[in-house]
Parts: sequence; structure tokens; C-alpha cells
Amino acid sequence: MRQNKILEILYPYIPAKVLGEYLGLTASQVYNRTYNRGIKKDPKTKKAINRSLILNAGKYTRYSKGHVPFNKGTKCPNLLLTNAAATMFKKGNKPFNTREANATSIRTDSSGRKYHYTKISDGVWVLTHRLTWEQANGPIPAKHIVRFIDGNTMNLELSNLECIPMNQNMTKNTIQRFPKDLQEVMKLKSKLNKTINNGKKRHE
Repeated sequence: MRQNKILEILYPYIPAKVLGEYLGLTASQVYNRTYNRGIKKDPKTKKAINRSLILNAGKYTRYSKGHVPFNKGTKCPNLLLTNAAATMFKKGNKPFNTREANATSIRTDSSGRKYHYTKISDGVWVLTHRLTWEQANGPIPAKHIVRFIDGNTMNLELSNLECIPMNQNMTKNTIQRFPKDLQEVMKLKSKLNKTINNGKKRHE
């Protein structure tokens, strides 16, 4: 009974092996007893233990830092090269599923929004809407982004793209949180401020 009470209190927070050594049980016995009694690991403790297991996986069979391979500096025998030549990739070889230049793909970012990508060379894919803008207007200036006017990331029409400063884009995104009638007032206020500022500059 005492062991069971200790298991109930400590197992959620202590690794089974450590707890078993304290109680004179094997890790398997600890797992069996806690499973039968419905005792589970604390989520945070379980996450920490799993992370430790991942980091230490294969630790004792890895090459240590500074290890020198026994065959360092040894050239492959000509006979071996000759025999293996038939199965080697030839220079310029490409996998069967290699996409050609100008191929397109749709990918989803971390926020769940989908974007078109275009391949411009092997291993180099760029956002299609940025490429479309640059082909029509030249390089995108520093600290600027190309945004979708209607908010639809699948609408790649040039008329739906605009290049604006990042800070302006931040303002636009902030405005979207407000009701539409208030958004219109904020936009008019912004235009009015720009007109006033431009007028001041002309008279300075």
C-alpha cells in the first residue's frame, strides 16, 4: 500500500526508472502498476522527459567532436570506382520528380494562408505575387512589401497587387480589426493628414 501511495504522488513528476530504483522495482513494474491504477504523467513533466530522450538518443554511439575517421586521406581504389560507375549518378543528373523552371506550387504558411510560389531555378522558389509585381514594375524597394488589395492571396492579377511600406501595411492590418464604417473614417483621416502634410511641405 505504501508503494502504491508513493507511486500515486511521485510518478506524475519523476521518471519511472528513478522511481523504481527508490522503491526496489523495475521500470516495467512501475509502468504496469501506474497503468493499472490510471496514474498518468504530468503533461509538462512528460514533455520534458520526451525532449530529453530525443536529445540523448544515440548519444553513446555518436562520433565525438574532433573524431578522425580511420580512412581519412585514403583514396577509393580504381577497381571499386570502375565497378560502381554503372550505378553512380551522372553529372547533371536530376531526380525524376524535378520540376522545371517556371513551375508553380501552392504552399500554406504557419498562419494557414495559402500562397503561390514559382520556381526560377533549381532549389529556388519565390512568391509568385512578388515576382509578378517585379516583372511589371522593377525591384521591390527596401522595407516594402507587395500586398493583395482584396485580401485574396489566390488573386494574382496585377491590378490586385500594390507595393507599400511595411509600416503602412501594419496600419492597414490594424484597421481591419475595426467595423467597416469606422475603417472608412480612419482612411479619410489618413488621407486628410497626408494632404495637410504635403501642403505644409510645399509652403516651407
